[in-house]
Amino acid sequence: MNASWHRFVDFTRSLRFRLTVWNTLVVLVTVVVALVAVREGLRYYLLVETDAVLDDEVKEIVLMLENFYPDRDQFIQALERKDEAHLDRGWHIRWLDEDGQTTIWSSTLAPKKPLSTLLSSTKVHNVWGSDVHRSIEREIEKPGVPNYKIRVGTLMKFIDEDVDRLTRILAPVGLLILLLAPLGGLLLAKQAIEPLQRLIKTTDRLRPSHLDERLELRGVGDELDQLAGKINTFLDQIADHLRKNREFVANAAHDLRSPLAAIQSSVEVTLEKPRSVNEYEELLYQINDEVHHLGQLVNQLLQLAETEATEAEIPLEPVELKEIVTKTIEMFEPVAEESGVRLLFDPAKDIVVLGQPRQLRQVLTNLVDNAIKFTEKGGSVSVGLDFDSKHGNGILTVSDTGIGIPPEAVDRVFDRFYQVEKSRQRFGAKRGNGLGLSICQSIVHSNGGTISVASQLGKGTTFTVSLPLAND
Repeated sequence: MNASWHRFVDFTRSLRFRLTVWNTLVVLVTVVVALVAVREGLRYYLLVETDAVLDDEVKEIVLMLENFYPDRDQFIQALERKDEAHLDRGWHIRWLDEDGQTTIWSSTLAPKKPLSTLLSSTKVHNVWGSDVHRSIEREIEKPGVPNYKIRVGTLMKFIDEDVDRLTRILAPVGLLILLLAPLGGLLLAKQAIEPLQRLIKTTDRLRPSHLDERLELRGVGDELDQLAGKINTFLDQIADHLRKNREFVANAAHDLRSPLAAIQSSVEVTLEKPRSVNEYEELLYQINDEVHHLGQLVNQLLQLAETEATEAEIPLEPVELKEIVTKTIEMFEPVAEESGVRLLFDPAKDIVVLGQPRQLRQVLTNLVDNAIKFTEKGGSVSVGLDFDSKHGNGILTVSDTGIGIPPEAVDRVFDRFYQVEKSRQRFGAKRGNGLGLSICQSIVHSNGGTISVASQLGKGTTFTVSLPLAND
């Protein structure tokens, strides 16, 4: 009993139950409104038709009176014949004096007192009525004839009987719909929920270690198909993110393990037998170099993680790129001169963008450092500033005439720990770890911009940074 109750409670909380209830209520309200509208519409139609027929009759009697006047007896005889002919239809006739209250003659079924409730009035006729009777009144307008008033009416029971007859016909139909509405609502809800249940079953099978399965698209293009498409796109992004994270962890572990293994190996070899002071000093220099590399790697990993974690929280401010570029050029001029590379910058333009000055300077530092590192002696590195008026962005470019990047590697240069083949590194250059450009991309994205690369092998590489302009 308790389990059945819990199942019932769960069902009442389900979307299927709510859709069933809403579908049922909508159907019932629609049916009730439709039945009432049909019933009242019939009543209105019957009243209009009745008024039209009564108006025709009263016009005929008015013409009779105008023709018979002043012979009242002959007119009354005509009224009596007409009254007898319409007796079974519940019609009545009343001939009123000019004041509209005094009865000159009335038929058998006429109400004892003239009707006093005026339902509507026009220049042609008046409509009088009550719960029992309904009458049309016209006034004599022929010159030489008193302004008598003629009323022709009928009993309302005939209209009520027709309306009640229709109600008795519609009542079983309404009752049948009342019984079938919940069943129809349940079937509609089941039909609507079935695709959603398939989505739920599919998502239940998804695991962080198994994200190959995707939600079924029925191809109808409705909201559920759109939802499935959005979820599939999100799953693709999650799978890609997990793949990159696994690669990141594996590469980080490898890059951390290599210098640690080198340190351990050097120490173990040195401890095998006594060494001279010079040998110990050489070992310490080697260990110091490896520790420095480890520290640099750890700092870059922490910076990358911090940049991604606080991407939406970084306050942006107006930054003059010309000032940052000038200071960076000054810092790298000795390095470029030592490498035999010309460092070029045209300070004619100044662009103010939104960003973090310290972070943007780090991006420029990394890009210029890489450009000098991979440019042969006699080559040049150029830094440029420009406007993108179409998109409201400032453009920073770092171009070199270096050895370039192979086409198959261009799309991967921003991947973490990715390094192009070792032949690209200048002889004697400090080893890298493949995080510099990843950090640049993360910083640029956190500053609301984009970064891209274009390269030709043997001709050079250009990195383009686009940042939103600061509003004046």
